[in-house]
Amino acid sequence: MSSPALVHVQRLSDGDAPEPVLESLLAAVGGLEQRVGRGDLVLIKPNFVAPFPKATTDLTFIDFFVRRVRELGATPVIGESSGFEFDTSSAFKVLGVQDFARERNVELVDFEKRGEFSDVALGPGLPSVPIAKLALDAKLIVNLPLLKGHTITRLTCAVKNLFGLLAKDGRRYLHSHALEPAIAGIARKLPHALHFVDARRKLERAVFAESKPLGYALAGSDPFAVDHFGARLLGIAPEWVGHLIDVPAYAIRGHEPAGFPAPCRKNSLAARLHRALYSAFYRADHLKHEAFGGGSILYDLHWYLGVHPALKDVSAEQAALVAKSCPVGAINAETRTIERRACNTVRCLTCYREHPTLVELRGLNRPRRGNLRA
Repeated sequence: MSSPALVHVQRLSDGDAPEPVLESLLAAVGGLEQRVGRGDLVLIKPNFVAPFPKATTDLTFIDFFVRRVRELGATPVIGESSGFEFDTSSAFKVLGVQDFARERNVELVDFEKRGEFSDVALGPGLPSVPIAKLALDAKLIVNLPLLKGHTITRLTCAVKNLFGLLAKDGRRYLHSHALEPAIAGIARKLPHALHFVDARRKLERAVFAESKPLGYALAGSDPFAVDHFGARLLGIAPEWVGHLIDVPAYAIRGHEPAGFPAPCRKNSLAARLHRALYSAFYRADHLKHEAFGGGSILYDLHWYLGVHPALKDVSAEQAALVAKSCPVGAINAETRTIERRACNTVRCLTCYREHPTLVELRGLNRPRRGNLRA
């Protein structure tokens, strides 16, 4: 009988230096020495879903693994593709990833712009999917997700973070066709991965969400066990998460919580309708693309139904001040507007965070309480 999977848990709060905790978690999963050697390729897969700092991988986590991989004579490569409705290169720019990679002389691959993919069969009843060759060829994948909720899958963590290794057209199709069994199939096709989860804060959604302190970091070699434990930390019943049904028993090592929050109502009628609506958008976009080609309609849908910034009733001088904060030049100081086409695939909310009295949030899915500046 095989031993149960292990989920290693350490306390880690905002303001704490993450390196000692990551060192402890890395030792707990057996280290890198037995997995990679000189000349091996190691893919570091962060979560840069959007140019929104609170919802993305901390660069100090990446820096830690870049250094550890190089100490063994192996070659680290950072590779990512943002969420479907965001531009990856803009996310890299706004988050400082380009400068980070340049300063450390580490290769940064934007799968959206220059990724090579191989079709991989996921199994009976599931389509073949285009997975980045870099992930398939790597000796090891270091998967660095955040623990968050998700509109469709209810949870995004170790399993869902590997979805960023797919070509975007494949991701558009899967969002409306068997998304949850597909992401499970992708994770099973990539067993050469270690998963280190930033759970310092609790986010209810994948991008534009309020966050609250949670205070953990997780690690493991089984992404399903890691996700199952993470769902419990968030107060999401694992049986409501499609890819977590029938996860085998696992053991917790390290700082086991004294208790878990009661499951929140992630499977209410309103939540199911919300998920169905988003899935319908992706299905309509896929059908439109198959029939007529052209660009995606999802960018505009997410603009109006998601979250986007807008200038309040400001003067020309105030508009010019806000414009200086925009990393993509989307603010027109003369017309005192934020130009949708320039901001559409970015929506980093830098203008809102830096000038909350001059900029407001719009969109049907904007937070109803508090703000997104913390």
